[in-house]
Amino acid sequence: MNTATTATVSLGGVTIGLGILAWHLTKWWRTGGGGKGPGPGGGGRDPKALLPFVSSMALGMVAVTAAGGLIGTAAVFLLNTGSMAGNWSLTAVTGTVTPEVTRSGLKALSPGGCALLVIYFVILVAMWKSGAKLLKGKIASGIVCGCLLGLSAGFSGVGSVALVTITNTVGDKITGVVM
Repeated sequence: MNTATTATVSLGGVTIGLGILAWHLTKWWRTGGGGKGPGPGGGGRDPKALLPFVSSMALGMVAVTAAGGLIGTAAVFLLNTGSMAGNWSLTAVTGTVTPEVTRSGLKALSPGGCALLVIYFVILVAMWKSGAKLLKGKIASGIVCGCLLGLSAGFSGVGSVALVTITNTVGDKITGVVM
């Protein structure tokens, strides 16, 4: 079954994803991310401090477009769970309805893109295994955030389309797959 074409995201799921993104960006902004002195971002914020979160968020955005398998199924499970929790929280807190906000014309991974996804997944697992507790939290929350935002019709979904296109192009070139 092609989980990428049957998966949907609701406003509640996107809200949870954007909440996770806002949490990490706010913490980075407030703590300065380990930068030295006043820098271009003001306050010496080091963009490298965002790399574990942003790279795992990219993995989640790409994984949710996989055609299935273990990675695609796990990503869609995270998407469905986050959407369900977000729907409940929006309804309970604000009393609003939570419509679907899945973008139309989903872009799926090519065979070469899927191979690159597996390689990317292995790299993040290696980072996870060798990292401290804080790094593991950034990686886990980034993957969940990416899964929730990857199929949205908003700006985050546009970023996902670009990531999938890049992943397909690079993966096809590396593996020699010609479509």
